[in-house]
Amino acid sequence: MCYDSLSLTKRALDYAQRIGYSDETIQELEEHFLRIRETQGPVFHASGYAHPSFPIVSDVHKLEVDTHLWGLIPSWVKDKEQATSIWNNTLNARSESLLEKPSFRGAVKKGRCLVVTDGFFEHHHKAGKNIPYLIRHRDEGPMILAGLKEEWTDPESQKIWRSFTIVTTVGNELLSQIHNNPKLKGPRMPVILDREAQRLWLEDWQEQNPEERINYLCKAYPDDDLKAHTVQALRGKKALGNVAEALEEVTYPELVENDANDTGQMELF
Repeated sequence: MCYDSLSLTKRALDYAQRIGYSDETIQELEEHFLRIRETQGPVFHASGYAHPSFPIVSDVHKLEVDTHLWGLIPSWVKDKEQATSIWNNTLNARSESLLEKPSFRGAVKKGRCLVVTDGFFEHHHKAGKNIPYLIRHRDEGPMILAGLKEEWTDPESQKIWRSFTIVTTVGNELLSQIHNNPKLKGPRMPVILDREAQRLWLEDWQEQNPEERINYLCKAYPDDDLKAHTVQALRGKKALGNVAEALEEVTYPELVENDANDTGQMELF
């Protein structure tokens, strides 16, 4: 996952203006993002296991933006020890089992949210190596993901922990080529929501069938609106860390093959 609050602010404002939000709402949105940048700066690469904060939208009409920690802590958690042991396993939530998992059942009913980011990373496995890709919208506009959020109060310190998880679904054609982890049953990707889907995800589901609504909204996003390129290693000694260079395209010899005519054209897979 990645986002730069400064560039994301401009993109989000352009996006909001394009789809017709009021000037007042756009101004509020800008102020929210600028406050986020002042407190934590840009994020070019964020590992879920570090539990960074990300911008969260809970009201699609007012577009109030808050920050939550990545890795959902359910409200029923008993203590800090249980909280820190569970949130490494709740970075993602499979859409197919949202209503079955105790960690997510409550949040599905009252904690649906939008996660604001610039893009996300996935690894491709080839020749014994994990090759990272950055996936973004073709126009590099803000990417809005389906999320679930919770608030948990530490009984000892009374500190309130606000956290979230990203809902995932079966990967589209692009992700099926990239996300080929042999340990998984198939490719996955975050649930990316367009404007109408954002509204439906956040609206009151009291009179809706939750299973039907989840199945309708949590579909693979069209791959013709996405693009991907390889980047520097995200883990290990060669990892660049949270710097702008982490987003730059790099070439991996394992992915370069000459065709039969020796033209030297690159083949991704």
